[in-house]
Amino acid sequence: MERAASPTQDGPFQLGFIKRLNMVAIAGSSLHLRARTPDVATQVHITIYREREAEHHTAALPSTNWQTLAIPLTSSPEPITAIAVTANFPQGVARRQERFEISDVDLKASGLAHLPLAQPEALWDEARAIYYLRRSIAPNEDVHLTFARAADAKWTLTGPGNTIAASGTGTSIAVRPTVSGLWTIHLTTSTTDTTALLLVHSKKALLFDQPQTLTPELLAAVHRRRDELRKLAHPEMGRNISQMDPGFLLPGLASYFVLLTQSPELALLDAIDFRATGDTAALAESRRLIAAIASWPLWVHPWFPAHGYHSYYPVGMMAKNLVVAEQFLGDVLPKEERKALDQALFKQAIQPVYEEYVHEDRLQFNTSNWIGNTVSGALLAALANPDPNAAGYALGLYVKERDHVRAAYTPDGSYGEGASYHRFDLEGSTFAAAAIKRILGTSIDASLLPADTYFRSATYGTAGLLDYGDSHVDLKPSNTWAYLAALNQSPSLTDFYFQNLDRNSPQILPRVLWESAITPTNAPGPAPVSRLFPDRGVAILRDDSTVLSIRAGKNFNHNHNDQGSLFYTHNGTLWLGEAGYSDYYKDPAYSTFVVQAIGHNTILMDHNPESQHLPGNAVFGTAPSIPVSRITPRISLIQIDLTSVYTDLNRYTRTVVFQANGPTVVIDQIDSPAPHNYTQVWHPKQALASLTADSFRLTNASEYLTAQTFSDTTITIERKDDPYPLASYEQAEYELVDRPFRIEISTAAPVTKATTVTILSPIAVKAVWNPVTQTLSLPDATISLAPTISVTTPTQTLP
Repeated sequence: MERAASPTQDGPFQLGFIKRLNMVAIAGSSLHLRARTPDVATQVHITIYREREAEHHTAALPSTNWQTLAIPLTSSPEPITAIAVTANFPQGVARRQERFEISDVDLKASGLAHLPLAQPEALWDEARAIYYLRRSIAPNEDVHLTFARAADAKWTLTGPGNTIAASGTGTSIAVRPTVSGLWTIHLTTSTTDTTALLLVHSKKALLFDQPQTLTPELLAAVHRRRDELRKLAHPEMGRNISQMDPGFLLPGLASYFVLLTQSPELALLDAIDFRATGDTAALAESRRLIAAIASWPLWVHPWFPAHGYHSYYPVGMMAKNLVVAEQFLGDVLPKEERKALDQALFKQAIQPVYEEYVHEDRLQFNTSNWIGNTVSGALLAALANPDPNAAGYALGLYVKERDHVRAAYTPDGSYGEGASYHRFDLEGSTFAAAAIKRILGTSIDASLLPADTYFRSATYGTAGLLDYGDSHVDLKPSNTWAYLAALNQSPSLTDFYFQNLDRNSPQILPRVLWESAITPTNAPGPAPVSRLFPDRGVAILRDDSTVLSIRAGKNFNHNHNDQGSLFYTHNGTLWLGEAGYSDYYKDPAYSTFVVQAIGHNTILMDHNPESQHLPGNAVFGTAPSIPVSRITPRISLIQIDLTSVYTDLNRYTRTVVFQANGPTVVIDQIDSPAPHNYTQVWHPKQALASLTADSFRLTNASEYLTAQTFSDTTITIERKDDPYPLASYEQAEYELVDRPFRIEISTAAPVTKATTVTILSPIAVKAVWNPVTQTLSLPDATISLAPTISVTTPTQTLP
C-alpha cells in the first residue's frame, strides 16, 4: 500500500494509514509490518487507539530500503478501536511529493472468534464479522446451515421487527423463515460469536405498489426537466467513458459526469411521464435510453480501477435512476430488456460497490455522503434484481448503509458533514430507507427523521444558514426531505418542507414519489431557538435579531480545521463568517487557506496558518468538547475546550457569553509551557468602517458591528487580504468584486499565558476591563474570569 501527498508548507509533515479494528491486546500481542519511505530516511510512528486513549511507538527507517518493524503491544482489557501507522517527515517541502509504503502487515491480538460456515454458500464480511447468505429464499422455505462443530453452541433466529422466531442448540441449524424480509441467525459459544444474515425475498415492488397521481404542476416540472435533458443527453456517447485516460481524472471529470448522469435521468423522467400520461413516445425513448446504457462497456471512469478503486458515487446515483425507471415502466419493459439492464446493474454497480464499500470497507468510519449515494444506488439495484444470487450483495450493502446512517445522522438532530452534503446524502439514503422498510421489513427512519432540526436552528434571515466544513450554506431546497415529511411524524418538518420547497429544482423524483402523502399542516413550525448540538459539536445562540454559532467537536467528513470558529449575524446580515465554500478540486487556496485554521475565526500559534490539526472521530482519538453549556432566555454561556487540536498547549478555552438583544463577549484563555505568539483571526463579511489599536468596526448601509478587544498583554491589530476566491474570477466578468480580508489581533511578543476579551455589538457598548481582577464590566452584566468564568446580571448568575 502506498500513500503519496505534497505538503502545503515547508516544515514537519506526516503521511500514513489508519485501520478501524475491534480487537484486544493480550500477552504476546504484536504488530509486524514492512515499511519504507522511498525518497528520504525518517521515522515511523505507530499509534494504538483504545477510543480516546492512545499507546505510542516509534521506529526508525534509517534508509530508503524496506525495513521490517516489530512492535510489541501493551496488554489491556480495553478494545483496540484503530491503529495508525504514520511516517514523520522532519522537513517536508511545499509542493514536493512525499511517499510512504507499507506491506506484509501482521497483527497478533485477540479478536472475537466466529465459527466457519460450511453451508450454504455465503459472503464473509471481515470488517463487520457477518456472513451474508448468498441466495435468497421464499417464505416458508427450509434452510439448513452447517457451522464448524462446537460443543456448547446456542442459536437464535430473529425475523423482521427484531422478534425471535426460533432458537436451539448445536451447529447444524434447520429453520423455516415465514415472512419476507431480513432474518438473522445468531450463534454463540463460550468463545465465539457468529452472525449470519438471510434474505427472504418479497413480491413487493421496490418503492411503491402504485405511483402517485401527479398534479399538473408536478407533471409540468417533469416535462420541463425532461425537455432540458433532451437537448443535452447523448446516450450513444456513453461508450466514450471506457476510452477515457486512466492516468488523468480532473481534466475530464465534468464531461464524465455529463455522460454518466444525464441519460439515466432522462430515461427516468420518460418512464414517469409514460406512467402518468400513457405517452408512447416517452416509453419508446426510455427503452432506447435504457438499452443504450446497459450496453456501455464501463460506467466508472477508468481512473478509479487504475488506482485500486472499483466505483464512484455518480454510479450509485445513476443506478438509482435506472432502478426507479424500471419500477415506473413495470411490465411494459420487455423481459429481455429488463434482463439486460439488471445484468448491467449487477456487473457495473452491485458487485463493484460491494467489493469496495463492504468487502474492502472503504470509508471505514461511515460518515461520508458517498456511502449515501454510491451504496444506496447499488442496494436498490440488488434488492430489485430477481436473481436470487443478488441477495448476499444486498445484505452487505444494507449493513453498510445502515452503519452510515447511524454514524452520520447524529442523535442531536444534525448531520456530520455540511448542509449541502446532508441534502445530497438524502438523495440516496431516503430511497434506501424506503426500500429497506418495504423489502427487508426493518427501518432506519428513526435516525433520519430529526435531521432537519439543525437546519431550522441555524437559519438566519430569509434563506441563510450557519454551517461548517465544505458546504454551500443555502437553506433551500428541501425537496430531498419529501420521504421524511411523508412519514407525517413531525409537523415542524412538514412546515420546513413546504416553506423551503423549490418547484423549479431538478430534484423532482422525491416529490413524484412522496409529496402527495405529506399531510399539510396549517400551523407554522416552531420558531427556532438557541440549541446545543453536542454530537455534531455546534452551539447555536439566537435572539430576536442576532444568530451566532460556534464549533467544537469530533471529526466527521469534509470537515475543516475550524475548531472554535464563530459566525455572527444580525438583522439577517452575516457580519463575521469564514473563508467559505471553495472547489476542492480546483481552487489553489483550498488546501493552504480555506480548510486551514487561518480560513476561520480561530486562534493561530506563531502565525502558522495551519495551527490546528484534525481531531479524533467517533471511534478513536481526542476532540474538542463543550464542557459548559448554559442556555437561558436572557443570557447564555458556552465554553469549549480546544486544547486537543493544538500542539504545545497546556490548555485553551474559548467562552462565549451571549446576552439576548445585547452584546456578545468572546473570551480566549491560553496557557502553554513555552512562549508563543497568538493571533485571533476574524473574517468580516461586510465593509470595514474603521480600525483602531484595539477595535474594528464594520458597516452595511446604516447598520454597524463593532468588535472591541481587551487583553492582559500588549496586542497589535492588522487588516490582511485573503486569497481571491476562485468563484470571484467569473463573477468579476460582470460586476465589481471586493477582495475578502481578515482582521488579525496578535500578541505583540511571545507569551506563555494570554487572555483576550472581545465584545461584539451592533451598538456602542461602554465596557471596563480590569486586567488585575480579570473582570469585565458591562452596562447590565459583570463577567469575572477568575477563578472560573461567571456572569452576574441584576436577575441571574451563570454558570
